[in-house]
Amino acid sequence: MQSRMNKAIVAALGAVALIVPMAACGSSSADSGNSLTVYSYYNKATMDPVVAAFEKANPDIKVQISYGQGDSEYNSTLQTRIAGNQAPDVFNLNGNNRADLMNNGAVADITGAGYLKGIDETYLTDYTKDGKIYGMPISGWLAGVVYNKDLLKEVGYDSVPDNLDDFAALAKKLKDKGITPFLENGQEMSGSLIGLLGSYYASTGTDGDKEIYAGKSTFADQWTKAFEAWNDGFIKSGALPQEATGLNADQVKQSFINGEAAMYRTGGWDVADIKAAGVNYGFSPFPAYPGSEPYVDGGADPAFAISAKTKHKDAAEKFLTFMNSEEGLELFTTAYGSASVSSNYTSDIDEQLKPLYDDYFFKGKFHWVSFEKGSTAMSAEVIAQQQGIQGGTTTPTDAAKNLDAKWSSVQ
Repeated sequence: MQSRMNKAIVAALGAVALIVPMAACGSSSADSGNSLTVYSYYNKATMDPVVAAFEKANPDIKVQISYGQGDSEYNSTLQTRIAGNQAPDVFNLNGNNRADLMNNGAVADITGAGYLKGIDETYLTDYTKDGKIYGMPISGWLAGVVYNKDLLKEVGYDSVPDNLDDFAALAKKLKDKGITPFLENGQEMSGSLIGLLGSYYASTGTDGDKEIYAGKSTFADQWTKAFEAWNDGFIKSGALPQEATGLNADQVKQSFINGEAAMYRTGGWDVADIKAAGVNYGFSPFPAYPGSEPYVDGGADPAFAISAKTKHKDAAEKFLTFMNSEEGLELFTTAYGSASVSSNYTSDIDEQLKPLYDDYFFKGKFHWVSFEKGSTAMSAEVIAQQQGIQGGTTTPTDAAKNLDAKWSSVQ
């Protein structure tokens, strides 16, 4: 009889991906009256309740909001509007557009603004340049390892081990029972790899990514050991099967929900589906780099920013003030399924996920990679190198060197 592990891979690879065409949308800044143009990274379901409440609290301001359709489309449309002198009054900075927009003077300096009160500087760091703040994130995300408690119990475990050796031992026991140990989306940067990278940086006391961006270090110096640990703990151990290299997020989730995979990398965005499927689940951080402490993936969500050329500064500032109010935060984080990073509101977080926020995210034990240059090309290169390691065609040492070569090409 075919094992559950093989069924997970075969079923997932056989799934049909549905591609939904998405149209770009945008509107130009209005020059008259008290209208406010907002171009949102967040979708209509998330922002409509917020806008309605804002307009009710500010009846003299009419919000004209339009929405992006995914990271790439959002960023390209925003750049086009800014280049055409039709920048929205308020827009969002994210990991792939923030460096360019902060560097080219498109974003207003909001350093010292009263509406930033309650947001710890930890979450403002990504939206700060040369000591000046340009974006206001109000929520944060994290991802860790979600696990099926019943499947782990079958092999004698109550939770996911916090070190790589014991994690590899768990993976072997699961494999021996025909259960796929661990899966993750193979079409994006590996969350388990980046969790290990953050854990490695914690052991060195330095954010190696920032050293690379500043020209003070290299990927060979900073990433090789994390690549090696990932290769040993996840790949050579068989925890992350080679056959799963190309799986997408939905395929991975379905394997877990079907009881074919015991663990996978995800965050709060999948909790509703996991609950609906009746899975007895828990969350844990990623296993730690040897000699360090566990980390999760995470960071501040895309920040709200004001155009440097806005003609409606007062209205824009009122909008950001509302976003960081108790009412705005509750509406936004509830609709988006994220956690507030502002002391002005405490989000209601899933009880299984809450320990990861309390013990890791809110204590700064999280990491994610946001390249300051050539983000699209660099992300694609990381994916190519991790797939090479997973497939046995690339060594950790060569993978890091290849990232250095790509980094040089995008300068």
